[in-house]
Amino acid sequence: MWYGLAPSAGASAAMSVSCLEAYDLIRFAEVFEARLAAAEEQLVGKRGLAREKEWMSAALELVRLERVPAAGLLERVRDLPDLDEVREEFGAELLNTWVDALEKLHAGITFAAGSRSPVIDALFPHVKFPQLRRASREAVTEYAALYERRLKSSYVTRLLAQDELALVRPVIDQVAAAYAQWVACYSPAPLPEEQAVPLREGLVTLGRRLDVAVRQARLLAEAALTPVRESFDASGLALKPRRRPGRGGLLEEPSAGLDETPPDEDEGALDEGTGEQGEEAPAEAAAGEAPPPSEPAVDEAPGTDAEAAAGPPAEEPVQKPARKSRKRAAKPADTES
Repeated sequence: MWYGLAPSAGASAAMSVSCLEAYDLIRFAEVFEARLAAAEEQLVGKRGLAREKEWMSAALELVRLERVPAAGLLERVRDLPDLDEVREEFGAELLNTWVDALEKLHAGITFAAGSRSPVIDALFPHVKFPQLRRASREAVTEYAALYERRLKSSYVTRLLAQDELALVRPVIDQVAAAYAQWVACYSPAPLPEEQAVPLREGLVTLGRRLDVAVRQARLLAEAALTPVRESFDASGLALKPRRRPGRGGLLEEPSAGLDETPPDEDEGALDEGTGEQGEEAPAEAAAGEAPPPSEPAVDEAPGTDAEAAAGPPAEEPVQKPARKSRKRAAKPADTES
């Protein structure tokens, strides 16, 4: 048992789980549900195993039902100071929501006015939505400022006033609202204690319920997959939530069983692993202006200099085998003569 507590330990047990630990359990339940769904899909394709398929279906239904309140709760608890450590994870989600809205706006203009509409050239001279999702916070802010400047230009304002583009105007408001949420995520408003207390209790309660549901579903899934050789280990259902470094409390105990990190959770933070990719975030110029001087460096593939530097040493080992192969080929000729 991860926290050394019985599921029926009551209020004292709930107090022993921090908000951050409960958050990790809720997030892991989301990943676990996806793995359960994949495992069930594979099991359905097997012949027979009617009882095992029922167990797997019950496991999936158990986790899904317990996860119903998760989405709405995580939106409400973002401003809790207890979750400052996962602020970047919240930001990454809201960034994706904003980029989704930008893509929706781009698609709406294309649908209403065609792919060669001057509005597209004015608002999105360089379409780099995938890079924007991985960009650093500074690059995203720069892109948003350029987008706003183009949007408020008199040229774009006249184009958007056309009747054929009336359908995309609400999407422009969605883009603005999504960006405002992303910005507010990094400077949350202080929560009064009378509001924070019920949010903490709800978060911890849901985390503990999902903790129990996931462990029960894991046992059901293991029983269901036992007849299929090595399928349980291959499904990833045996993995457990990760332990955050430097965290206090019961999660630091060796018996906590949270040392293994699911591969799906390693890509949560926005700034992790961006490096030069963050520099690739589009920093577009306003319509009719030349791109900024840093633009060419943005499109340059990372690692080009390292590959060029590694080129010359590769020539020497290529020449030596060629000389040896000629000598070997010459010996049979001398023998025949």
